Amino acid sequence: MKKIILSAIMILIFTLPAAAGESCCPSSAKTKMDQTSEINGFQLEYKFIDMKEKMKGMKDMDHQMDQMTATHHLMLFIKNAKGEAVAADMVGFLITGPDGKDQKVMTMGMSGGYGADVKLSEGKYTVKAKAVIGDQKLIDTFTYTLK
Repeated sequence: MKKIILSAIMILIFTLPAAAGESCCPSSAKTKMDQTSEINGFQLEYKFIDMKEKMKGMKDMDHQMDQMTATHHLMLFIKNAKGEAVAADMVGFLITGPDGKDQKVMTMGMSGGYGADVKLSEGKYTVKAKAVIGDQKLIDTFTYTLK
């Protein structure tokens, strides 16, 4: 049941904004990225999406959101030196929370990037991302404060 609910939410997150003329993802010039990094000539762009905020006002979604443990969706977009999207073989995150506990998640390819659901509350997080592109391993670490 949780997989069905999660699938429905992910479809809504990534299709309704496009239908409304705005995007959830960095293809829109209006979108502010939460974090960018450059590793070995690749541009990494991260976006934290607050799932409850994104779903606010959508009929019948409040009850389903209450059943989910994830609070945010973390996206990573990888581009080469020319600014073109790059396909990765694998992308994963290791997120250490303010309490010192780790969340280890693997991503799915979606909307030109790679995303995973995570559980965050207020505080400072250390995010470590690993992307494998052919024989290259891109490893990036940054801190993110959720207010």
